[in-house]
Amino acid sequence: MIIQVKHKEQGKHLQTEYNCPLCRSAIAIADVNVATDLALCRACGKTSAFSAITGAAEISLDSLSHPPRHIQVEKDFQIGTVIRYYKFSSALYFLIPFTALWSGFSMWGIYGRQISRGEFDLGRSLFGLPFLAGTLFLLAVIAILLLGKWVITLNKGKGIVFFGMGTLGWTRHFTYNRDTRVSLKATTYKVNDVPQMGIHVQNDTNEFVFGSTLAAEAKQYIAASIMQELATAPIANF
Repeated sequence: MIIQVKHKEQGKHLQTEYNCPLCRSAIAIADVNVATDLALCRACGKTSAFSAITGAAEISLDSLSHPPRHIQVEKDFQIGTVIRYYKFSSALYFLIPFTALWSGFSMWGIYGRQISRGEFDLGRSLFGLPFLAGTLFLLAVIAILLLGKWVITLNKGKGIVFFGMGTLGWTRHFTYNRDTRVSLKATTYKVNDVPQMGIHVQNDTNEFVFGSTLAAEAKQYIAASIMQELATAPIANF
């Protein structure tokens, strides 16, 4: 089953132009290749994902037969469907050596020498507090990227999204029913000035968006999993 992307209507006419996510110039429909999900901006000469321009992308339930790497799925009668996602972040290749060098030199120069000499310098110690805070922040980011994981639980119309390490992290809740619309839409989160797609769950006027930092194949699989759950979800209340 494939949910087809529909163009927004302007009055009785279909929208025939889209805006480039990079320079915001108009892109004619003739410069759009839906099959390859590419759109060419004549103004800046760059191509962008057509799905990022339209704000929606196809979701195929066929992807459920081929779970992407780094995803584990468990089904339990009481708990429901539990999707776990963990992927080693390539950013760690930069953050770990950067933190080791930057924090190592600053912490040793400010505090390490005081400890080795058995002396205490109040002024130097206060001066080093921002460096200490920066070091702790970088270590926390490394820990999250190294050990953090996503856990999405779907059970009878109730969804729970957790991201963190062990029991430490943030949790968000959302609801869904048989009339819920699920799609991938562009979010405010950007990489190289390009808006990233997020999983969009729409219930009438209420919407829930998450997962903009996930890999594309993971977003597709999780969105398709939510769509599959709609068949057994409660009927919407009117």
